[in-house]
Amino acid sequence: MMLRWSLALCLATAAFAQDIVPGRYILELTGDPAIVHQDRARRRSEIQTEQQSLERVLRTRRATVRARVDTVANALIVDAPDATGLASLPGVRRVEPVRRFKPLLLAQFENHQVPAAWEAIGGSEKAGAGIKIGILDSGLNTDHPGFRPPEGMAAPDGFPLAVPEENLQFTNGKVIVARAFDGGAITDRTGHGTGVAMAAAGVQLDTPRGTLSGVAPAAWLGIYRVTNSVDQYYYTDAILQGLDWAVKDGMDIVNLSFGSPGATGAAGDLIYESGTRRAIESGILVVHAAGNTPGAQTVDDAASAEKEIAVGANVASSSTSVIPSVGLPYPAAESDNVTTLAPISGTVVDAETLDGNLLGCDAFPPESMTNRIALMRRGTCTFAVKLANAAAAGALAAIIFNSPNPPDGNPEGLVFMTVADNPTIPGLFIGNTNGNKLKELVSTVEDFTVQLRFPGGTPTSLASFSSQGPSVGDLAIKPDLVATGTAFYTAAVYAPAGSCSLCDPSGYVSVQGTSFSAPLTAGAAAVLKAARPGLASDDYRSLLINSTSPMILTNGSTANVMAAGSGILNLKNALSSTIAAAPVSLSFGAGEGTLDGSREFTLKNLGAEPATWNLTIDSANDTKPVLSAETLAGETLTVGPGESAPLKLSFLAEGLAAGAFQGFVNVQDTATGVTTRIPYWYAVTGGAPATMALLSDPDTASAFEQISLIVRSHDAAGLPLPDVEPIVTPVLGGGTVDNVLRAPGRSYPNSWRITMHLGPSGPHQFRIQIGDVPYIYSINAN
Repeated sequence: MMLRWSLALCLATAAFAQDIVPGRYILELTGDPAIVHQDRARRRSEIQTEQQSLERVLRTRRATVRARVDTVANALIVDAPDATGLASLPGVRRVEPVRRFKPLLLAQFENHQVPAAWEAIGGSEKAGAGIKIGILDSGLNTDHPGFRPPEGMAAPDGFPLAVPEENLQFTNGKVIVARAFDGGAITDRTGHGTGVAMAAAGVQLDTPRGTLSGVAPAAWLGIYRVTNSVDQYYYTDAILQGLDWAVKDGMDIVNLSFGSPGATGAAGDLIYESGTRRAIESGILVVHAAGNTPGAQTVDDAASAEKEIAVGANVASSSTSVIPSVGLPYPAAESDNVTTLAPISGTVVDAETLDGNLLGCDAFPPESMTNRIALMRRGTCTFAVKLANAAAAGALAAIIFNSPNPPDGNPEGLVFMTVADNPTIPGLFIGNTNGNKLKELVSTVEDFTVQLRFPGGTPTSLASFSSQGPSVGDLAIKPDLVATGTAFYTAAVYAPAGSCSLCDPSGYVSVQGTSFSAPLTAGAAAVLKAARPGLASDDYRSLLINSTSPMILTNGSTANVMAAGSGILNLKNALSSTIAAAPVSLSFGAGEGTLDGSREFTLKNLGAEPATWNLTIDSANDTKPVLSAETLAGETLTVGPGESAPLKLSFLAEGLAAGAFQGFVNVQDTATGVTTRIPYWYAVTGGAPATMALLSDPDTASAFEQISLIVRSHDAAGLPLPDVEPIVTPVLGGGTVDNVLRAPGRSYPNSWRITMHLGPSGPHQFRIQIGDVPYIYSINAN
């Protein structure tokens, strides 16, 4: 069943909240975890004694210990009939139920300057060498060639490691850790972990669509399966164990591509979130998918933590397609003589009208296709012959559509055409049905044209599903940056298509979601850390976040900082930059129309020579802050090697209208030419309702069942409007509205719970009115 949440004519994938796992709890003990002690081994021994003492008491309460954590947290994971009395036991600091999360699922490296970065470091075979990336996810398709080590790649000393021991069979010179936390294998049942691991550090290999690689193909992988083997959800007790072992195993980078819509923000302080912060403080870089819930304040709570790298999604630079002047675009696959290319527009000539030569296997009359786009059908001769004949007749490009009975039996399948032996004009391949539609349009529509969209170029839009800030509670700027999250081609589980999330007999799928934006960034972190060893973790974090490319939208404006953070991941810039900013963004919070405030930050010179930087303010508004520093000469700052310069960004304004005031402090290094971009933001309260976020709704629903939604309304700046009560009306299906009440404040602050009953089986719709903004919530009753 598919649930849809719509605003006017816009549809987005429904969001899902975190769920409580009944009967399972995490007990945090009062003693500090080993990670905060200088002698970790000694502290682990002490923790073992503390935990054993508590275990004896737990047995008298009919509680069973499932697992123990000692490094990022001092905790026991237990099964118990209920939580009654657990928090009052001696040595227990707090108790929280285990929660479960969903994968944030819904490859274009050129968008992020990955090929240029590889070239700068001496080739992809050096990308991430010596760095360990921990993938906490659904496991791995261990048979996939994307995870076989290239010749000469071996596990480091002390590896491989596995739990249970049977998982050692899945390790090699590439996959050096294989741990599962339910006693089972690391085998991936959904394909999600496989796709994520491939994006971060899969080795280079040939696929049905050409060459595929992870960003850091030379990095080692640690696989930590944290999903439940029954329902494939991500449970916080397993996540906590995964983090604990990732630290013990010496992972340099950890990727988390799961979560839930923002509800409490980083201040919610789940035990696993506290563990993540301790892992970061120990020097590990933690990259987290921002989330796939449209709307303000929806970035995953854990990803909202100050030093987690939260990654949103931009749309791939262009979705390869044929766009007719009438009707919807047709998905397409490009010929292999195309890597990146600007769109080509023109009229279409149906090859069948030229002496019945629909297949294009015979020569066309001279100049019969001059400055036009040829339309031909697959069959008989090679693609190279078809394109060469069209080129000889003067065509700008060609469209080939599939035959009704192709060799693979799928007339709607897309084929990546091999024409490398005779690279003439570019071509796109479309399905049979769309090809026949195109033939009809060519013959019946006056002045009909098409535009051919090829891969490449700079992204000009954000993914509609990408979660946005500000973070709940502290109103921090999140996500930190964006990376490609649509039309993402990656590794999958070998299984029939549709049998799991990322399953395909070919072993490859095209997917979307911030789940894949995050490992792109984790792989980039590995490349950066390998190429520039010895920097502090905060320096690496700033280089990734603040060396981005601007996210310029189609209309020429820069994307809001609460939607795109500092901008689009740019690995080449991160390798070249000599500037680290702390903090990486500057939020002034929210308040009235009069503001007199400042935020301090520092800029560190990571280079070996004195650096001269030019500083400017790039503001989206006429009203903008000003920069000041003792060493700032006009707009120029000179900083010695290894030194830091303190600066202040001051906002002094009055009479500001409701809305967001935002922009960037731009710091350009005169030597490298790289610009460091530090986003800032301030919101004036008092805005009218503008958007709504759906924080929780059911996975499935039955006829006449009572269901509940959690919603939160926001103004245009993204601030919550807790006093605007939704007005809910049944529209379709015979459902009824039971009540609209404020949601529990601790779990869902500033939100409303809508409870309703569904009618008989079939589609249902409810109109939800927030001020003047109408929404339609749709669900199907089984």
